[in-house]
Amino acid sequence: MAKRQADFSLVMLAVIGIILYVSIAIASSWLQDEPTGQEKDASLPAVTKQQASEAAIHFVKERFGLSTDYRSGTLFQSHSDRSGYLQKEELLDDYVKRFAAYPIDYFEVEINDNASQTTYYVDVNFTNLNIMGWNAYTAPSAKKQTIPTGAMDSQAIAEKTLKDQGFVLTDFTMINPVPSSEQQKSDARGTGFIYESNDKKIGDAKLRLSISIDNGKAVSFHSFFSIPTSFTDWKEQQNNNASQMTRISLGASVIMAAAALFIVIRYRKELTFRRGLFLTVLFLGIYISNMIPALRTMHSNGPSQWEAMFNVWFLNIVITIMAISVYFSFQAGRHMWQRQGLVTWPVWKDSTFAAHVRTSMIRGYLLCIFILAVQQTLFFIAGEYFDVWAVNDPADSVLNMTWPAAFPLMAWAAAISEEAIYRLFGIAFFLKLVRNRFLAILLPSMIWALSHTQYPIYPVYTRFVEVTIIGIIFGYAFLKYGLMTVLFAHATMDSILMGLSLFDMKSTPLIAVGIFYIVFPGLVGLAVAWLHTKFRRNPPTLNLDH
Repeated sequence: MAKRQADFSLVMLAVIGIILYVSIAIASSWLQDEPTGQEKDASLPAVTKQQASEAAIHFVKERFGLSTDYRSGTLFQSHSDRSGYLQKEELLDDYVKRFAAYPIDYFEVEINDNASQTTYYVDVNFTNLNIMGWNAYTAPSAKKQTIPTGAMDSQAIAEKTLKDQGFVLTDFTMINPVPSSEQQKSDARGTGFIYESNDKKIGDAKLRLSISIDNGKAVSFHSFFSIPTSFTDWKEQQNNNASQMTRISLGASVIMAAAALFIVIRYRKELTFRRGLFLTVLFLGIYISNMIPALRTMHSNGPSQWEAMFNVWFLNIVITIMAISVYFSFQAGRHMWQRQGLVTWPVWKDSTFAAHVRTSMIRGYLLCIFILAVQQTLFFIAGEYFDVWAVNDPADSVLNMTWPAAFPLMAWAAAISEEAIYRLFGIAFFLKLVRNRFLAILLPSMIWALSHTQYPIYPVYTRFVEVTIIGIIFGYAFLKYGLMTVLFAHATMDSILMGLSLFDMKSTPLIAVGIFYIVFPGLVGLAVAWLHTKFRRNPPTLNLDH
């Protein structure tokens, strides 16, 4: 009877979630003008990475020459400061209409010419393959010694380059001397020039062209908008606040990990160490793959491959440490609940394991529907009434994943680690400290939420509030239904959101994969339950005792 009432409560929450979701969709359509086709697709690529790479290689061959010994890679990039300024000042729609030739999002092609030891970064418009800018960086040891070009000659080369790019010189005024901040932004080497448009501006941001001449060649060219320092200072302060909140979350998480380790050592004779091992290994395997291109978005002038590899190895070390923390959380959390007479999840040898997995999967989907609706409601309220906005982050974009089709698997990595640390162990740990159920749910939810403030959503406190509320819902669901239900709910929620992100790739196979990932958690639940039913009489055959 209690089980039926619990499931009925979840069905009602799911129904409420659907009503909320539909209501938000209707309210959004009423409050916002229907965007034009151009505005809808402004941030979506209309060409493939391969096409962008071919256009960039053709450009480099014509302008600089390119040996046959080269390699290339294509990344999604974004002008986040420009995007943020336009959204904060509510100028984005106007910008998209007036300045389609200067898109915020684009493809960057990195070409490494091994023969000349030169690295080229070519910005390609991902709607029409136009070349928007470039950097050419040659290692100092490979540079040929030439007679320096005079200042007037350099200016003549710069002006010719601008004409070749289709700009009318009389529409621009050269800024002299070049501001040091703009020189740094433009990545200028040799002799640098900045030209400011006489009439093209949006808000207080004016169109500027930066160009650098070295050894008689235009080695760098970019068009950009001079974002007011009032905005960049505000954004920097926001990012600093996010970093501080992340450090607080990290510090608290380290304390929790140390507490979990202490409990594991203290009660090691009472623990079964294979508990949670399978889920921990699964988390580690998913997380350490698929991230090299994303890390390469944060490169310097030269080849980014070695930077990416160093970042990957460093990240893998951090993730391995995190995996150890997850494992200790599984061990300590389960033990603490067992001491209170509660079993947070059954194990493979239990006869009820298959039924529990199926029930948890169904409950997870119902809970997921409600939480997704709550999340969308919070985003709607924040956007309409609190001037909240977000920018694209290339480091987190599915467009920069090694295998975009595998991206939604990250949902399971997040679900496993976060539910183990902040629900299974976190609630038990704080319940022991504060002796209050609500605070025991609230405190780990806040620590969890603080770690999400680095996402590019502004003001940065937005995600703290949103994730804390979601964490409270997960916390009460954990206490009522157990770990497996919230694990499925979390994985399903992220899998759906990540699966939908594949739709932006405009690839029929990837769209099909995205649809598959929406139902994937359900298939996982059914598959595990079927395996248990088939093999439970011979547990050693499958080491899934976790």
